[in-house]
Amino acid sequence: MVLDKYRKNVDSLVTNIAKPFVFFNPNTLSWISFIFALISGIFFYLGNLFLILASVSLIISAIFDAIDGKVARIKNIASKKGDFLDHLLDRYSDTAIIIGISLSAYAHWYFALFALTGIFFTSYAGTQAQAVSGKRDYGGMLGRADRLIIFIIMPIVQFFFQHEIFGYSFTDYVLIAIGILGNITAIQRSLRAWRNI
Repeated sequence: MVLDKYRKNVDSLVTNIAKPFVFFNPNTLSWISFIFALISGIFFYLGNLFLILASVSLIISAIFDAIDGKVARIKNIASKKGDFLDHLLDRYSDTAIIIGISLSAYAHWYFALFALTGIFFTSYAGTQAQAVSGKRDYGGMLGRADRLIIFIIMPIVQFFFQHEIFGYSFTDYVLIAIGILGNITAIQRSLRAWRNI
């Protein structure tokens, strides 16, 4: 994961952002993150100026996704149930975003489906590694944080760059890249898990 290298560098920033939300239940923050991801999927589908709102909504979703676990640790109430809910809602969030993109005027559904396979198998390989070897794997070429940054930038670029290249939109090419890099990441994690078993 590209951004995983900077996790420690931004930890203090995430802590500062999380502190005003310590009065919330961390699970509530996970649900808020999911709701804004769902809204962003709707904005992707609506297109035009809503593409900018999709980016804004995804930024809010990403912030809440980053601080839910931090709040749990600050309050010393981190639990397996919270971790399970967080990762489950992350998958629903990914699905909502991809569905919105696939139904929009900017993407072909089969590229969106390809991207979704990369996203899901990346996640599956990481959590299955934990199931069989005891340690979750966040490594690889394209982790969730990387995808969120891409999905935040993508609608803005698409809004200002409407032209197609060889009959395909900017969004189409991003989906292809996510599909390829996601499946490569899943293979990387799988190979590490296989060696650790």
